[in-house]
Amino acid sequence: MKRQQRWLAAGGAAVIAAALAACGSSATPAGTTTSAAPASTPAAAFNAADVAFTTGMLRLENQAQAMAALVPGHTTTTQLRQFAAHLREHDSSTQHMREMMGEWHQPTPAPDTPGTTPVAGMGPGMMGSHDWDEMAHQYGHDFNDHWLDAMIANHTAEITLCRAELRSGASPQARALARTTLAQRQAELAQLHRWHHDQEHNGEHD
Repeated sequence: MKRQQRWLAAGGAAVIAAALAACGSSATPAGTTTSAAPASTPAAAFNAADVAFTTGMLRLENQAQAMAALVPGHTTTTQLRQFAAHLREHDSSTQHMREMMGEWHQPTPAPDTPGTTPVAGMGPGMMGSHDWDEMAHQYGHDFNDHWLDAMIANHTAEITLCRAELRSGASPQARALARTTLAQRQAELAQLHRWHHDQEHNGEHD
């Protein structure tokens, strides 16, 4: 699919560069919230790679949750509806990442607000405003195709971030989370690719 190729072509380096750029400013970016650990709690050891990993993952997870929220109203395909429900299981790791960012005194991307238009993003795995608008007006087979393309790109970007964290991160917490998340996303990505292949080659329709 051309759309999928466009999202994936930017490559892993762009994922890391975008995340590093987002956390490199000393000012708090628009659309972020800050949370600080109590003054009596020392911040755990961390480096720029840990912040890039956590910031990038939170943005991608916010998008994945927003995409999941679209599924019930746009398709009756059982696999996609079950997968969207499964995405809620990511909530515990998302909360853990927010807590780590608080310990590091770093700004965190604001969480997605259900029922509102998701914030468009830049970089591999992130959907632009045109993609959100297009997907919001699709149903059945067309929606499934677009949604699978976008979720494959999302998971591919998360896998790239996990691998970069395992190469360069200093935080034991972040590295442990990256290791667990990498295994989960690789399994989920394989399933998404199988569904995408079935839809394209078997002509499945809602």
